Amino acid sequence: MVRRLCAAMLIITLPPHSCAEWKVISPIGDNSETKTDVTYTQNDAGYSIKLCRDSVNAIRSRFSITNSLLRFTNKSCPTYQVDRGMSQNRSTNDAPCISSPSWSEFILGQIDGNSVKSSTLLALMNGISITFYFRLSNGDYRETKFSLYGSKRAMITIFDEELAIDAS
Repeated sequence: MVRRLCAAMLIITLPPHSCAEWKVISPIGDNSETKTDVTYTQNDAGYSIKLCRDSVNAIRSRFSITNSLLRFTNKSCPTYQVDRGMSQNRSTNDAPCISSPSWSEFILGQIDGNSVKSSTLLALMNGISITFYFRLSNGDYRETKFSLYGSKRAMITIFDEELAIDAS
């Protein structure tokens, strides 16, 4: 009885974002198609983040607006911050993000052999939350937050358990 009460109290006192879930999608298609596993999460505001390993072994992160009435400012990269770390709005090697009116994509690292240098990827796997700050085409400023609870497990699933991640 005491165990059940303790378990119930723990569940009740957990912060709401701890229940957020990162999911893994493995595309099903013709054998001739390139198949890329994707991990993603969507927050209560309808924004989403997706991460994948592309055909040239780059790790990509895409932040999307799912409300079709909202649009990013033209040619603008949102800024993101993991926990209380440094704010960033660039890809690896200081490259700009790739953007469209409804999404922005960042390259987080390049896999070489079985390792990748990416402090951002390491932060996403071990952090608590990520916040995006951005302007919309109508001039409004927005920010939105995602839980990183479960992100490490999902990323290990799509990248490979043996992948070594170096923060330097």
